[in-house]
Amino acid sequence: MEAFQTTTINALIVERSVPVAILPEQETPGGSLFLSNIDRVSAFYLPMVYSFGRSDARTVDVIKKALSRVLIHYYPLAGRLAKNSQGKLTVDCEKKLGVPFVEASANCDIEDLGDMRFLDCNVLRKLVYRDSTDNIQEVAPLLTAQVTKFRCEGFTVGITFNHCMFDGTSVMNFMNSWAEIARGSRPLSLIPCHKRTILKSRAPPQITGTSDSFVQASDVSDLKALYEEEQIVWRSFHFDNEKLATLKKMATTDGQIISSCSNFEAIAALVWRARTIALKMKPHQLLKLLFPVDFRSKMKPPMPRYIGNAVVEACCLCTAGELIDEPISFTVGRIQEAIERVNEDYVRSWIDSLDVHQFDLLSLTSLALASWQRFDYGSTDFGWGKPRTFGTGDLPGGCLFMADGSDRKGIVVVLGLPLLAMNTFEKLVQLEG
Repeated sequence: MEAFQTTTINALIVERSVPVAILPEQETPGGSLFLSNIDRVSAFYLPMVYSFGRSDARTVDVIKKALSRVLIHYYPLAGRLAKNSQGKLTVDCEKKLGVPFVEASANCDIEDLGDMRFLDCNVLRKLVYRDSTDNIQEVAPLLTAQVTKFRCEGFTVGITFNHCMFDGTSVMNFMNSWAEIARGSRPLSLIPCHKRTILKSRAPPQITGTSDSFVQASDVSDLKALYEEEQIVWRSFHFDNEKLATLKKMATTDGQIISSCSNFEAIAALVWRARTIALKMKPHQLLKLLFPVDFRSKMKPPMPRYIGNAVVEACCLCTAGELIDEPISFTVGRIQEAIERVNEDYVRSWIDSLDVHQFDLLSLTSLALASWQRFDYGSTDFGWGKPRTFGTGDLPGGCLFMADGSDRKGIVVVLGLPLLAMNTFEKLVQLEG
């Protein structure tokens, strides 16, 4: 098992231009864009950084012009959030304030940044532009973009976006469309669907089958104090093909519960158990494993072009004692059952539940997993080759699964824990012996 730590480069100097507001190249619809309950609970910002090995004098200008053109299709991004008469978030598409775009240059080579799958916050904030109005909902941009050129002629494209506009699949579709236009490809291979009312909640709510996700688990293990008292460290762990095969063999023979499983299911079970042990949770501590399931293909009719948040959280609920004592195959079985429960009725019930219950994704008694391992970031070629790396660095909590490079040979797991717990966790996921 290979563990990576984030690289801190305090000497990194990035000079930025004044932000320029990029508007759609043509006139676009006005009015108000409905946001679903899933969108509304996702109203926080996420950064992403793509790195590329070469550029030329035209790079920044081509990418900037392509952004203006792709916003014709993704016009709500040029608007701003607002509240309707019921006090619920919408997007005001009349308020065309645009997408802030920044040109920048760095004083080093891209290689000097180290592992760019998960960036140190000091590096990340220099490669991704955060607008000063981010905390003012009605004027904060829904997307920002920064292109940074490096001494080696490589460059990065850094964005930050309001999660209420995109889930992972949607943001990848947007980035790939932006890159298609930069390369001169016409028409777009995927025209987005903005009709979010198809995920409108029902009146009255009809709630069945999602109760575990909304269970409030008291912090009887006093994890809050642990996280406040100790330094929180972030590390990433590489599971290559050999380790994945070993883990899946363990998961399918230990306990004779299941006959097959996916890489995600096997690693999720291992990480959940190891984190629980490392944090020394009390046996009667109620805990949850939460992970998003994309439901586009599960709806009738399917909704492949939907641009918005089309994921719900699948949930496994048990006590720490149950999790630690059971064979890993049983834990994998819990995860498989949670995935199987996600059908159209589950989705509709989940959306309705958000009208009635509060969903706490950041509870320390829950492990929230996000999987980016299937995202097609390798197609985001602006005309100077496929990205060398794709990463983030701003995870409020939980755990992230990422593909190990564009060749996808393995999976990288990123998470943060108090220092002593992290040292224990690292030993527990070695899979040695």
